[in-house]
Amino acid sequence: MKKTIFTLTTFLMGATIFAQSLTGYDIMKKADEVPEPITSSSTATLTIHTKKGSDRKREVIMKSKDYGDVKKEVIVFVTPKDVAGTGYLMFEYEEDSNGNKKDSDNWLYMPAMKKTRRIASSGSESDGSFMGTDFTYRDMGDRKLSDYDYKLLGEEKIDGTDCYKVECVAKDKTEKDPRYISYIGKSDFILRKCELFDRQNHLHRVLTCTDFTTIKGFTTAQRMKMENVQSGTWSLFETSNIVYDGGDIDDSMLTVAALEKGRIR
Repeated sequence: MKKTIFTLTTFLMGATIFAQSLTGYDIMKKADEVPEPITSSSTATLTIHTKKGSDRKREVIMKSKDYGDVKKEVIVFVTPKDVAGTGYLMFEYEEDSNGNKKDSDNWLYMPAMKKTRRIASSGSESDGSFMGTDFTYRDMGDRKLSDYDYKLLGEEKIDGTDCYKVECVAKDKTEKDPRYISYIGKSDFILRKCELFDRQNHLHRVLTCTDFTTIKGFTTAQRMKMENVQSGTWSLFETSNIVYDGGDIDDSMLTVAALEKGRIR
């Protein structure tokens, strides 16, 4: 019995020391490296809450495929009629052996204009509103780990989940929200909440991830709400019909041509 207690105590002490040795960068890197499915397909309802208190509803479909060196994702609006066919295509690249990562490629297709335009992955354009929501184009993609400095501020419970509280400060101070605080689950390194601060260091927006489910071993937030605490507006993605690794996604679907021809269904 003494040996069992000693072994368990040693294990717990070792786990504590390991946890204490994690830096803010270590935690965010682990969060970035959480396994994801090779293919993903889902639908979502997007609710946009305006300053006047009214809600606008959008229905979208989302597809993605990981090719190893690049992950391709597409979001296409299905309803209402005035935005149907609008699509956003993203190519997110993996870091190379030297830790360098190519900037993402992003395209927005507007059927009303019958025109596709590139969206810069950095700078003021990336901080613009995504389709009138409280999410920015930058929010829709992955942020480069090397673009930020990190500091572990402590730990906090979010909806009953023990989380690391990590401060992330952009090296580029011209970002719209150059500082944010991420709350990362201690047991799974999944993001639960994020507080984003503006250039005056005032709280600007708050992202909350809730209604978690596990599909084929992948933990997924089915509700993602971005609230602008300064304007009183918010945008909510409610995801459904999630399918992971459930059949190959045709490569031709993840192209600008597919967007422009309305082939993505």
